[in-house]
Amino acid sequence: MLKIILIVFSVFLLIFLVLWLLGERGKLLMPSTKKFIQTAGVTRFFNFNALHGYIYMRLQKQYLKFLIKSNPTSPQFVRNWVADRYHSKVLTHDHAAEFITLDKDIPYQKLEQIVPHKIARSIVMKASPKIVAFECGCRHARPNPCLPTQVCLFIGESFADFMLEHHPTESRLLTQTEALKILDEEHERGHLHSAWFKDAMMDRFYV
Repeated sequence: MLKIILIVFSVFLLIFLVLWLLGERGKLLMPSTKKFIQTAGVTRFFNFNALHGYIYMRLQKQYLKFLIKSNPTSPQFVRNWVADRYHSKVLTHDHAAEFITLDKDIPYQKLEQIVPHKIARSIVMKASPKIVAFECGCRHARPNPCLPTQVCLFIGESFADFMLEHHPTESRLLTQTEALKILDEEHERGHLHSAWFKDAMMDRFYV
């Protein structure tokens, strides 16, 4: 088992190094990458968790396409591992809007009644969050996706800045009004809203 973990970590580290050499545009680290590492903590970054998050955000569409296509044929223990680390909660339209228009901090508290998993207990959402729309990786993984595809809303730091800086042609900064418009239009199409949490994203709500 330790051998498998070391191999997986080595592969992720190699991917990170390639992305770093090719994707930081001649800089040691772009400002959003520095912010992500500082927020996650250097130790956490090199213990696989935030390193995983960096790769996930840099290659999100490719990552999700691989995951969606390979998961049904993966061994059960792999599917269990993914399920334990990738969580979402379906939201009503009104609750989704509240995430965007929140004008005060939510103090630290146990939030099992909102998100049914301990991984989301430490969520702290800041006032006036930055919101960035990004191309939905899950939709792009399908041959005939739901349209439009730029409907994933990355909320708060350091996630919003990271997507905006690393994916300038696939993301855009939104006002709260523009973000609400996307939610309203998706609601009218009959699509569901969901809040997403991931251990590699510092155990936080991010999209």
